[in-house]
Amino acid sequence: MLGTVVVQAASYFISIERRILRDALARERGRNVLSILEPRVLHAGLGLTWRRAGDTFRRSFGGNAADAPPPGRWPRGPLQIWEGYPSLLKPVPAPEPDGVYRGRGVSILYAVPSALKAKPENNGPVEMTEGVPVTVELVPSGNPEAVDEDLPMRDLRRWVTFPLTRLPVYAGGYTNGKLTIRLADGSGLSAVLRPYDEMHYLRAERFQTQDGRLFSQELTAEWTNLEDRQEGVLEMWFEWTPSKRLLEAWILTAGGESPEGGRPGEWPKEAPWRAEFERLGLAVTRGSWILRGM
Repeated sequence: MLGTVVVQAASYFISIERRILRDALARERGRNVLSILEPRVLHAGLGLTWRRAGDTFRRSFGGNAADAPPPGRWPRGPLQIWEGYPSLLKPVPAPEPDGVYRGRGVSILYAVPSALKAKPENNGPVEMTEGVPVTVELVPSGNPEAVDEDLPMRDLRRWVTFPLTRLPVYAGGYTNGKLTIRLADGSGLSAVLRPYDEMHYLRAERFQTQDGRLFSQELTAEWTNLEDRQEGVLEMWFEWTPSKRLLEAWILTAGGESPEGGRPGEWPKEAPWRAEFERLGLAVTRGSWILRGM
């Protein structure tokens, strides 16, 4: 009798321990996803012009020109919500009646600080007009990693921004400590380059879930191959409210099989759900950001 009680008690505590470990693993995976997304989200749109009237954002990259980088064809600025796998290549076409874009994937155009600052030749503001090269010294001296003259103009890695200009600029070449930059040809735009404005590299990535894993793609001249970033990520759900500059994310992760499954109450009702999820120990991790650069 006593032996039976001991065995039952041991079995109970083992099941409790397994559940704690399973839940902790699911939560850890969700936090890992947010740690990947957050630095990109917080720098989304920094130094760009997407809120100006008309199609300024697309024109600032050269629009539909053959040598323009892909953001020149993005319809809604630096942040795009996508319908998600298997139709990730289809962006959400329009917001819901409440003005919110909702979907399972996200692409983010963001700026990365370089620690290099512009020092114009006359040490004062420089007027920039479309297609006209401007030469600036970068201080402290150092070859900017973004300037690879073997890359074509349509490769996003050839583009940088100085945030006070509110425009992307093409980095044409780096010689003797000086960088040659220019605004996109045919954009019809102009800007003022301020002394000691820090140069930022422009980068873009797209995130999706597929087969229970988080994948990302980098944008160069086109989207690169999928990169596996985190296992145990079943779904993501994004809601982008441009009027509030608010991006919200819900990450659904699993820590293993569970006899106590079910749809978590925190998982949005509009978000996708599959019956097989109910056999898993789940966690919902939520992120919410105000995008200052947008």
